[in-house]
Amino acid sequence: MNPDISNILESNEKVVWQGIVNRKALVAFLIISLIVTFIIGGIFFTQQTINYTSNGQPKQISGSIVGIVIMLIGLLLSLLSFFSDMVKNYAITKKRVIIKSGLIGTDFKSIYFDQIKNIIVDVGLIGKIFSVGSVKIDIGKTEIYSGGKGQVRTKTAYDVLKHIDAPYEVYKYLQKTLEGRKESLYSGRADKESNLR
Repeated sequence: MNPDISNILESNEKVVWQGIVNRKALVAFLIISLIVTFIIGGIFFTQQTINYTSNGQPKQISGSIVGIVIMLIGLLLSLLSFFSDMVKNYAITKKRVIIKSGLIGTDFKSIYFDQIKNIIVDVGLIGKIFSVGSVKIDIGKTEIYSGGKGQVRTKTAYDVLKHIDAPYEVYKYLQKTLEGRKESLYSGRADKESNLR
């Protein structure tokens, strides 16, 4: 077990599952993002000049400068994402999901089972190749974003156990826990209603 996670466990709290981001999938995503970055940057780099409009005035900029900037920013973002995923650790106890992250400092997030509203497993093409997937946990948070034409929309903001091995096993365990919690809530409500009659 990750020593940092063991330090935040409560007394008698036992870990039933722990995992990290799958390293092969992580490297594959890094390579793909770098390839895409360098293709886009290369397209701009080969252009002699790029025309654009600023404050209604037509202007030009060297394509090689734009290409280099795109490549540098893409490289920086790809490496940042790679190393931040590299240090992530996940654990599930009998009462909560723990997500450890942080490149410089150490950050912990606890998601207690009674907060969880829904769970989704997401397995893409890379996930199928490496037999990994992401488990998305919905605790009712939403994000606001612009839908275009002045529209404001919301979407669910998931907490994610990213590119983990055996995602369906984790899903089954969490789903079983949720179903048990719902059954106990409904049985408690039924007992209360029957006592009122």
